[in-house]
Amino acid sequence: MTIAVHDAATSQIDRDLPAAIEPIGLPRAPTRAPIASNYPQQPGGSKLVSFICIPMRLLRFRDVETGPNDRVFRHARLRALMVWLAGFAATAALFFKAFTQKWSPGYIFGLFLLLFLLLTLRFVTARFHPSNWLVRMNETGIYVQYRSYLNYQLSADDPSVFFLSLGEVASARLVKERVETSDPVKPGVTQTQYLGHIELELSGDPAPLAEALQAERAEQAPPEKRWYGTSSTLYRDYPVRMIAPKFIRIHWDVVPGAHKFLDALRPYTVIDEPVSLTQDFTHLKSLSRDDQQKQLRELAARGEVITATYAARQLYGGSLAEAKQTVNSLLSNKVPQ
Repeated sequence: MTIAVHDAATSQIDRDLPAAIEPIGLPRAPTRAPIASNYPQQPGGSKLVSFICIPMRLLRFRDVETGPNDRVFRHARLRALMVWLAGFAATAALFFKAFTQKWSPGYIFGLFLLLFLLLTLRFVTARFHPSNWLVRMNETGIYVQYRSYLNYQLSADDPSVFFLSLGEVASARLVKERVETSDPVKPGVTQTQYLGHIELELSGDPAPLAEALQAERAEQAPPEKRWYGTSSTLYRDYPVRMIAPKFIRIHWDVVPGAHKFLDALRPYTVIDEPVSLTQDFTHLKSLSRDDQQKQLRELAARGEVITATYAARQLYGGSLAEAKQTVNSLLSNKVPQ
């Protein structure tokens, strides 16, 4: 395969890219590709490589090629472990006080805290699993894992990562978002979230990625054998969303922070000014039905399925099952009657 690079004096550089294809038809990301640092710097000292065009690739997790010089952005491990261990120590202290000082409330509080620790244990152990990374970056491009690190039990034969060459990132920016929703547990109470995202503008065809993101949302939890029987668990956590054609938004709650990632991208693409947004999902009743459904679909796409179901029931009445069906229909791009 020949890649032509044009500058003031037109030149051509040949690179051989491997044509190995996996049995399921998902190609590996290129092991040898144009390296940005090898090309002449543009005016101003930045190494703009938007003219390099290696098509975006969908990959299985095990097909991602890693290297010692990769910059990896993942969920913090030590912080989560320290918080969980602090909770465990508090639980032990409550039981110890209840036993030694005959303080009965200690057993009650200790049991509730112990239950909370058991429910959150997955959030700690998953951070030590190999799947705990959101973005890997090297000199040829970036790998983005659109499957939540919490759902590592899903089939490894499905694509869950996409590769973008540096030339396919037309621009990038930081998006700060304030999201207000109704509390499904406390009616009439508003809960506020402050979120950070990286927004990437793509120069290539986004259709395959859009289909992959939609397929990921349709994934079903596989049954798992437990000591008490069989159960299934699926976390409604979707770190990557396509907000418009050619624009993807990556929820950034990993370390290093968003500014570090943008600084790493700065030599290769345009970094736009950050923007601040406010999303208010608390006044849906004043909207038209079409706008209500758009807002409900947006809520569910963010992973806020419980909040979207609660809001749908408040808007349209009916049973909990009917509200869930409404939200699922919206996620499937089917307008409910």
